[in-house]
Amino acid sequence: MYKEIDELIEAIVNDDVFQNYQEKEKVLHSDELMSLLNKHQMIQDDYLKMKNYEAYISIDDIREKLKEVKNELANHPQIQDYYQSYYQLNDLLDDISKIVFEGISQELCINRWK
Repeated sequence: MYKEIDELIEAIVNDDVFQNYQEKEKVLHSDELMSLLNKHQMIQDDYLKMKNYEAYISIDDIREKLKEVKNELANHPQIQDYYQSYYQLNDLLDDISKIVFEGISQELCINRWK
């Protein structure tokens, strides 16, 4: 049985979907994205600190900055490519899980949304 599991792992690792995911994940460590992620983290930290004093001061400006940076991150092509590859890999792994566990029992809940 362990031999078959190892072969399945090897097949997944060699699959184009997994290879694409790894390539997209590596790109997330670019200087441009790291700078943007650091900026987001700093603004979020400031926001969380100031949120305690929201009754006494307005934090609308920092909330707006945080929203802008989040949108910039969400719309960044490299991040969008990463999430697309992530969901493709997740779908592949879901399909594999269905095949494996449906062969074991029809009563097992393999749908992550149930």
